[in-house]
Amino acid sequence: MKHVEFARKTKSSSPWTRFAAVSLLAVAALAGCGGGDDGAPGATGATGATGATGTPGVDATATVEVAALTSDQWAASNFTGTVTGVTIASPPVVSFKVTDAAGNPVVGLGSTSQSATATLPGYTNLAFSIAKLVPGANGSPSKWVSYVVTTVPTKNATTGAITAAAPTRPSTDNTGTLVDNGDGSYKYTFYRDITKVKADVAAMTVTAPNVLADLGDLTYDPTLTHRVTVAISGNAPGTGTNTANAVQVVAGVPMKNPVNAIYDFIPATGKTLAATDVQRNVTSMAACVSCHSKFEFHGGSRQDPQYCVVCHTDQRKYARSDSVASGNAYTGSTYRIDGKAVGDFPTAVHKIHMGKELIKTGYDYAGVKFNEITYPQPVTNCVKCHDGSANAVNKTAQGDNWKNVPSLLACSSCHDGIDFKTGAGTTLSGSTVGHIGGAKTDDKTCVLCHDAASIPVYHVTVDPTGANGRGGYPLNTAADTPTVGYPSGQGPAIPLASQLNLPAGVYKIGMEIKSATVSGAAGAKKITVVYRITKDGTPVTFNATGFLMDGVDGSPNIMAVHSTPRDGIAEPADWLALDLGGGTPVKSLRDGIGGTQIGPDADGYYTATLAKIIPDDAKMVTAALGVGYNGFVQLNLPAYPKGIRLRESKFVTMTAAGSTARRTVVDGDKCNSCHGQLGVGPSFHAGARNDGQACALCHDPVRTTGHVGATYSFGGGWSVSAKNMVHSIHASKMRAEDFTYEATAANPTGFAEVTYPGILNRCEQCHVAGSYDFSAAASAAALPNLVWTTEASGNMLNDSTTNPTGIASIGLSPWVTRLGLGQVDYRTDNLVSSPVSSSCFGCHDTALAVSHMQLNGGTLYKPVSTVSVSGTGDRTKGFAKVETCMVCHASGKVADIKAVHMK
Repeated sequence: MKHVEFARKTKSSSPWTRFAAVSLLAVAALAGCGGGDDGAPGATGATGATGATGTPGVDATATVEVAALTSDQWAASNFTGTVTGVTIASPPVVSFKVTDAAGNPVVGLGSTSQSATATLPGYTNLAFSIAKLVPGANGSPSKWVSYVVTTVPTKNATTGAITAAAPTRPSTDNTGTLVDNGDGSYKYTFYRDITKVKADVAAMTVTAPNVLADLGDLTYDPTLTHRVTVAISGNAPGTGTNTANAVQVVAGVPMKNPVNAIYDFIPATGKTLAATDVQRNVTSMAACVSCHSKFEFHGGSRQDPQYCVVCHTDQRKYARSDSVASGNAYTGSTYRIDGKAVGDFPTAVHKIHMGKELIKTGYDYAGVKFNEITYPQPVTNCVKCHDGSANAVNKTAQGDNWKNVPSLLACSSCHDGIDFKTGAGTTLSGSTVGHIGGAKTDDKTCVLCHDAASIPVYHVTVDPTGANGRGGYPLNTAADTPTVGYPSGQGPAIPLASQLNLPAGVYKIGMEIKSATVSGAAGAKKITVVYRITKDGTPVTFNATGFLMDGVDGSPNIMAVHSTPRDGIAEPADWLALDLGGGTPVKSLRDGIGGTQIGPDADGYYTATLAKIIPDDAKMVTAALGVGYNGFVQLNLPAYPKGIRLRESKFVTMTAAGSTARRTVVDGDKCNSCHGQLGVGPSFHAGARNDGQACALCHDPVRTTGHVGATYSFGGGWSVSAKNMVHSIHASKMRAEDFTYEATAANPTGFAEVTYPGILNRCEQCHVAGSYDFSAAASAAALPNLVWTTEASGNMLNDSTTNPTGIASIGLSPWVTRLGLGQVDYRTDNLVSSPVSSSCFGCHDTALAVSHMQLNGGTLYKPVSTVSVSGTGDRTKGFAKVETCMVCHASGKVADIKAVHMK
């Protein structure tokens, strides 16, 4: 809704108006003569000439008046701020304009608040900052130095005694003077005079640990690049502490889409920057939000990293004491280490992203515990955050600094185990050889060894042990054969390569399916798949015998999945692939095992027909290429003497001709926006299952963990349906109960350590629009045909006979005992959950949420016999209990799924 004011100018009176007035006077004069006979009316006179056109009025201008916005309208506003100019003669003067999404000017952003201890009112929805860019020298990178490093005087609320301004870490300015021009344009004059800040700070008296030198050189230099930032954010006027006296009356309603306006310029000339001017744009907001969606720290007001860097400078070490590690462990707060600010942007961001991979432990920066953070892709993929290459998705001018400008500051932030002053320490691989280049005290010689060609070599995206277990190499053909310590079908861990930044010489594998068709007589239908495999972009012609490719062992699989009637549903909406296993290796097909194969044709395509029969009533028949644990292993590289597992960027699928495609729920590219290449670092399934949309090929609703009994420490009771598993993993830090699937004695909480980098209720970070709220036609059609989720289907018996020593369960779902029948045999009477409730349960597992679902017809962890039509453990006739979630949660209803997740 727009709150509109219209400006109008009254048009000048026309000649006809003046003529009419004169005529009226004439009539009055004649009437005054009196005494005569009026006689008959005369003939109508001729029409006079058209008068001149009057002066045009001013067009109405729609204006958004902040004071007229409701709190909800403020929260949902989508403003844009643009700095139009900056002048600096004493305090900086910033001209800027603000418009809404339709381009209408926004007026009235001048709300102020003054607490009992404040000497000046502050603008509650505006914040300004300014910094200079000090050019790099002697190999060191350029750096920002903020001028806003003094406090505003305060007063004692009782006595009125004034506390003078003092030095402080970089902050923002909002106690200056704002002029609202009434047309969406504003002019703000800083409270602080940055031309005098050096002298002002030098005149202030400080005591340890405060050291004025920690604030850097505050000389105002108009010849340098400067950056002004403007933030528009905060609570709606009148809410929270955004009141005249800063006293809260009603709860705060924050702006959901804050504005960060950035303006780089050179004060001496007043010009904005040209490509040839010194600048520092290393990363972009687009790169950040591709994974984070939105930042919530600082009250959500700071979104653009170009804004962050003007405050997160080395000046943040001011008034902080150095933290010293005992061995590799810190205790207490870690604001300053080795004389450097941990809050300096390059240091803070690198350490946060390194997280649990850091060598030293105990980091605690303002409550952010770096070592507890998990990163969802190889941390060596530097171009995820900063990329200056020609084809970069989120290119920035200095995006290649990571390889062009090596520095102790940047490198030590990740390689924190190295003491560069002495050269000693522990590398990220655990070696104690220290820095191979020895002691370094400055950046002068870094580039001699670490140049733009060599740095990417050390940042390849390879998980050194990512291909393990069933994805190890070579696989044992029997227990301890050929490798002692491994069961049959498993092997030693070998490196696993992601295609994000492949090592030199490692092949780049691609896979394509041209067509998939089902044919044959009733009871004998088979699927034929036309496919090809590429190596470094060229179609591969397989060897007639031995390895499919020279120097490369292993083979991808071709897999076919479908759905058939289940639980009383004639056409289930999900794949049910349990009968088809993991597919048929391409190498086997070449050798006439598991089907037949001919080819290649002139374009490199092979035609393979799988031997397995496709049921006559199969629906959603889909072919997949890749998927197998034992895909290609390259063996001809000296750098990887034990081999390196190769993976395509995503395995490929295709719906068979004439078959209906399964609804699209998630987008694999959205998965890779955070994960880089799904399945590699963190690695699972040896990197083989790397398409988020197609995970449901195997992780279907009836799939539950088979890790039960004594061999698996009496765990289990978890559905591993894609929806349950992915929701539970992503929501780990928000769940009431740890998702302990795959937990071990060394990691008893399972996935509890996972930290999700985005906003959890932003469902479209992963999902395609219309899928999760069933508003899309395909999803709505699927709703009545969703298969119930199986939570437990194995023998989970845990008694004195099966567990005579009473070992504690590891990886057991608490819901088995809380809602189910406990640790009993569920093979003939499974534990099940209704389909919609089970989806929600992955994130919403509190007692209140469970009660809500159950009260509205949802089923969670109940034996089939208690909810089935048959009244027994037989589920073939379906389920009698009906969940009513969509009565309230359907699209457009009172608790619309999308709407409630956007709050």
